[in-house]
Amino acid sequence: MRALRFRYAIPLLLCFALVFVFGEMAAEAAWPDKPVEFTISAGVGGGADKYARFLVGLNVKNNYISQPIIPVNKPGGAGAVAMQSVLSQKGNGYQMLITLNSFITTPLFQSLPFTFRDFTPVALLALDNFPLWVHKDSKWKTAADFVAEAKKRTITVGGTGSKQEDEIVFRAIEKIAGTKKFKYVPFKGGGAVAKALVGKHVEATVNQVSEAGPFFPEFVRPLCVFQDERLDVKGYEKIPTGKEAGIDLSYNMMRAIFAPPGISKEAEAGLVGLFKKISEDKDWVAFATKTGLQRNFITGDALKKFAMEYEKKHIEIMKAQGWIK
Repeated sequence: MRALRFRYAIPLLLCFALVFVFGEMAAEAAWPDKPVEFTISAGVGGGADKYARFLVGLNVKNNYISQPIIPVNKPGGAGAVAMQSVLSQKGNGYQMLITLNSFITTPLFQSLPFTFRDFTPVALLALDNFPLWVHKDSKWKTAADFVAEAKKRTITVGGTGSKQEDEIVFRAIEKIAGTKKFKYVPFKGGGAVAKALVGKHVEATVNQVSEAGPFFPEFVRPLCVFQDERLDVKGYEKIPTGKEAGIDLSYNMMRAIFAPPGISKEAEAGLVGLFKKISEDKDWVAFATKTGLQRNFITGDALKKFAMEYEKKHIEIMKAQGWIK
């Protein structure tokens, strides 16, 4: 009798095992079977917010994945709030984060117990620009005018967060051009920064075209752009590079997507596939062209390598500023 029970037990156990295995496979293969949360580490109206919501709109329009993508702003701590939120969702393939360069820098200068290496790389979509903006009523007509004044007195400038990309650019200008130290005023996002310049609450900014562009030329104007090539954007073609304007600085914003650690291969492949489709979308190409983005789609190990090179570059910059040892 015992042998008989054992003989029937084996097939039963096999059935349970097969149900479990195929159930797991079906669950993974079903990705996505619920909405995907898209975390934005800055406030509403900034570059990251605009890009994230534009990408969300592309999915609504084209149904690249069958579930909605929900944008959620989590500003604070120079991106630390958003990063910690996503990092805490280990294994959750329904969470993702759009990056600023603070994704690389914040863990360094805040001595956080994690770095970008702890996240799952999904895709780099593009590199963003940093023009030097002033109010249209400003007496500064060129970057040289701006530098000359900055050598004489302290100029009030604004940017997103502290010890983030915008402040990095202004501190670099100080060093390269030999100006006095700028009075840097931090804001929660690029939208607020742009409005501060329009309202003349600050004298200069380094907003992206996507942020300050809506106010150009009625309220603001760019003096130069800190990248290797001029902007190939209608109305901006004559704006010199920083080097051409006498400030030999080239710096870009990383617009990439990362997910929590430990997500399933199916979820990772699904996210990569989503952004691959978006990177080829004609509306995305048009948006990137209009805002001066340098499209550069990379994933996987190539993105890891890119992020490591960015980290190395920023360690040098931050050491020079005394922000890290």
